[in-house]
This record gives sequence, structure tokens and C-alpha cells, in this order.
Amino acid sequence: MTKFDMGAAWDDTLLLLKSHTALIVAIAGVFFFLPALAFAWFGPVPVEPPAGADFDQLMTAFRESFRQMIPGQIVVALCTMVGTAAILRLWLARTGISVGEALTFGLMLFPTMLAVQILTGIAIGIGVILLILPGLYLVGRLALVAPAIADRAIYNPFEAIRASWELTRNNGWAVFFFLLLVGLVIFIAALIVGGVLSVIVGSEPGFGRMVGGFVEAAFGAIGSLFSIAVAAAAYRQLALRSASDVFQ
Repeated sequence: MTKFDMGAAWDDTLLLLKSHTALIVAIAGVFFFLPALAFAWFGPVPVEPPAGADFDQLMTAFRESFRQMIPGQIVVALCTMVGTAAILRLWLARTGISVGEALTFGLMLFPTMLAVQILTGIAIGIGVILLILPGLYLVGRLALVAPAIADRAIYNPFEAIRASWELTRNNGWAVFFFLLLVGLVIFIAALIVGGVLSVIVGSEPGFGRMVGGFVEAAFGAIGSLFSIAVAAAAYRQLALRSASDVFQ
């Protein structure tokens, strides 16, 4: 059984981000950045609680904001799934592949990606509700579902989950902490930039919202690319079965 090497996976993550750069940026722009930007600019404005609001009023405002944002967030998430499958197909191809073929693949595998997101989300959610730690462990064990789908063209969501489970055997916590470390770096960077930006341009409707939405969408797209690259790098490391079984 292969032991997961975080250092090697990080080196491979950077290598992936440098490969197919123009194609990856184009796909990320269309499927990650533009949907998020449209939602940030034209989506509902968060409901502001009244001055001096009590806890119930704060929760009411939060629930109303959340309810208004659900439709737009679903659209953004669906676009992200297609882009994710296409990018993973480009990165995990063992032979040459065009961007058109990658996008077609992403559209064909969309139902599987959707089913997998629902199933893994339920499983992780139940794990978190139970004791938190089981949920975190499941994050690591199920992190390679999307790369497995993209590499092996798996249409059965249960087979994709089984593939990730097998690949991460004895490496679940290592994969989780790798994802966590990268995610924390991205999150902290986004907080710093967002904080500085809010001080400079504010968050009121108009110019402030436009600039803030642009930066938020850009960071979201970059974060998504890093997350996909991290998962792909972990998969490439754990999926190799022989010296001849290599990715391009």
C-alpha cells in the first residue's frame, strides 16, 4: 500500500497548475469565475438586521439572506462541477486530449458528479453531526472521488466512491490534513485581501460591491483551482500501480 507523501503531492500540485495553463484558465474563467461574478454583482444583497437587533432578529436576517442566495449558489455549484470534471480530465489524461473533448466529458459526467456530491455530502454531514472526527476522516477518504471519475470515466457514483475509498486506504488522515493545510492558506489569504479591500472601497452598493464581487469571484476561482489540483495530485500519487502507469 502506497504511503501518501505530502511534500511530493504539493510539488505535483504546482506542476499541475503550470500545465495546460491557457486551457485551464479559460475553463476556470467560464465555469468558476464568471458564474460567481454574476452572482456577486446581480444576486440578492444580504439582508441587514436592524440596529440594536437581538439574537432572534439576527437569526431571522441570516435565514432570509440564506434563502435568497440558495438558487444562485446552486447555479454556481452546478457550473463548477462541469468545469471541475473538464479540468481533471485534462490533468489526468494519460494521452493527449483537446479542450473540446474535456468539456464534452465534463458535460457527460455531470449527472455522476452531481450524484456523488449529494452522496458524499450526506455521508460527511452525518459523520460531522455524530462526532465531528468521523466527518473529517470521511473528507480524506472521499477526496479522490472526482479525480477517479475523471480518470476512469466512472458513471456509477457508488463505484466512484468505492474507488476513492480503496485509493485512500491507510491514508485518509494524511490526505485530509494535506487538504486542510492548503485550504487554510487560501482562506487566510482571502481574509487578508478581503479585509484590506473592504477598508479601501467599502461594501456599499455600487463601486464597492463591484470591486468586492470581482475579487471574491477571482479568489473563489483560484481557490477552486488549487483544491482541484490538490485532489488531482493526491490521486496521481496514490493511483499509480506500476512504473508504466503514468500520467501525461
